[in-house]
Amino acid sequence: MKIVFIHGRSQDQSQHHKDPVKLKKDWTEAMLIGLKKIGSKSPQSSDILFPYYGEQLFKDTEEITQKRFHELLDKGVNAPLPGSEEEQFIRELVFEIAARQGISHQQIAEETTGELVDKGIQNWRSVLAALRLLDHVPSIASASIELITRDVWCYLTNAGARRTVNSIVDDAIPKTEPCIIVAHSLGTIVAYNVLMDRHDRSNIRKLITVGSPLGIEAVLQRLPSDSPPRKAPAGVPYWFNARDERDVVALYEIPAARYHGSPIVTNYNSVRNTSNNRHGIREYLMDPVVAKAIYDEL
Repeated sequence: MKIVFIHGRSQDQSQHHKDPVKLKKDWTEAMLIGLKKIGSKSPQSSDILFPYYGEQLFKDTEEITQKRFHELLDKGVNAPLPGSEEEQFIRELVFEIAARQGISHQQIAEETTGELVDKGIQNWRSVLAALRLLDHVPSIASASIELITRDVWCYLTNAGARRTVNSIVDDAIPKTEPCIIVAHSLGTIVAYNVLMDRHDRSNIRKLITVGSPLGIEAVLQRLPSDSPPRKAPAGVPYWFNARDERDVVALYEIPAARYHGSPIVTNYNSVRNTSNNRHGIREYLMDPVVAKAIYDEL
């Protein structure tokens, strides 16, 4: 049985100095720790596949949006406004995160020092105010900013970048040999799209998603792989999703009602991720329940 790891965002070599060989080793070691906790056997190293798209996505997005996003962080309200679609995406995400953390529209209005328009979600100053309030929430600020950075937006909306990433991942997933997919963060969006674009998924024995933003409305509405209503990847027998409820990237569990058909996603919401932002992949893979979900298919 092959295991295909699909990584998330900020995994490039140029800016974040991530080595794909070391990344695969880190993921594998964490999985082995989890398997050891439940007393199970370890897979052969040759059975572990790690398609690496981080550097390519970084290159695709660098010139598109990096300059504008850094201006946003550095200049705040004085920065040039993003394009209307990107602004709406960022606004929806930030307000979802703020609401999840108990930050009210009134608090945002007070932080904005001005009137909010259209019930508090149409003013760009309010987005910056919400980000400032989130900055005071332990372990939230860095993850919330990461979620709205250039590569997530670019993958969702730039067809060329998305095709390149999907091709890298799809080429690594066996076409006929049985395998399971373990995906994290942005990688869960990539995995979902790749599977939905495949005509034959019969060799995919299980989809395991951890720290996934697939339950966030702003993301769900922009999934490019199929038209609403969204569908589960038919032909895959099992879909297991794990999250720490404090993980701001995995704001919500993946709603089975929004992904119609089979397999019905099983949500496990009790991971205790001890990384700084509650989103670390090592901590997810070391969780015994996640390890059991992997082991059951080996």
